[in-house]
Amino acid sequence: MSCNSNSDYTNNLKKFENRKVIITKLERLLMNTNLRKVNILNPLSTLQDWMEKVSDSNAQPNPNCMSVSTVDSNGLPNTRMVLCKELNTEEGHLTFYTNYSSIKSKELESNAKCSALFHWDKFGLQVRIRGTAIRCTDSKNDAYFSSRDLGSQVAAWASDQSKEIESLEMMDVSYQKIMDKFNIGNLEDNSEKKIPRPNFWGGYEIWVEEIELWKNQKNRFHDRLKFTRNINIKNGNIEADKRWNVIRIQP
Repeated sequence: MSCNSNSDYTNNLKKFENRKVIITKLERLLMNTNLRKVNILNPLSTLQDWMEKVSDSNAQPNPNCMSVSTVDSNGLPNTRMVLCKELNTEEGHLTFYTNYSSIKSKELESNAKCSALFHWDKFGLQVRIRGTAIRCTDSKNDAYFSSRDLGSQVAAWASDQSKEIESLEMMDVSYQKIMDKFNIGNLEDNSEKKIPRPNFWGGYEIWVEEIELWKNQKNRFHDRLKFTRNINIKNGNIEADKRWNVIRIQP
């Protein structure tokens, strides 16, 4: 069996690009407004506004979904999707949660520099972020873990994230061991029960040093503003400018 020819691929791609997409009034409003430097003093406030509008539209199941990219010891990048669970517009950081033994965590412990990306294709909006990841405090981790449903809490204990496992059935065995460990007969009858956070699970705050707001425009002549600020992180102390520098960049 041979692969499709280049002409077949091109024809299929044209069909995809020319497909009809239903655009709502809200989506059209977001797509047709321009980015103006004078109107945006804090780009993270704009990110929050966009995220809320996408959420209110019910057009995307997880409007707070973002990719986070890290780099391993050989300089090879890794990218995965996570959920942004907090956006602090005043201090300028995003929070996501994970297993501290995971690949992403090990790479962040070796090199805390990372990037994140939000993309809402139907709205023609994209936000690119670069910054430094710092572990959340135990108190913050405990508070968020307690807010999760019991099934997710059990899963956090049961998974040795990113490690090889023999089979899917062995994952079920690991899950049941945690259920037994905390005397949970079944999740339905214990939905209000809470279990402690494992010390290998918690969050990272990405302190934003650079953020680009991107809006889709006609003829691929896209609208782009890049914001930067100075951040000094030393011995766990963070000094971050509240004032952003902004430039317009070409599409």
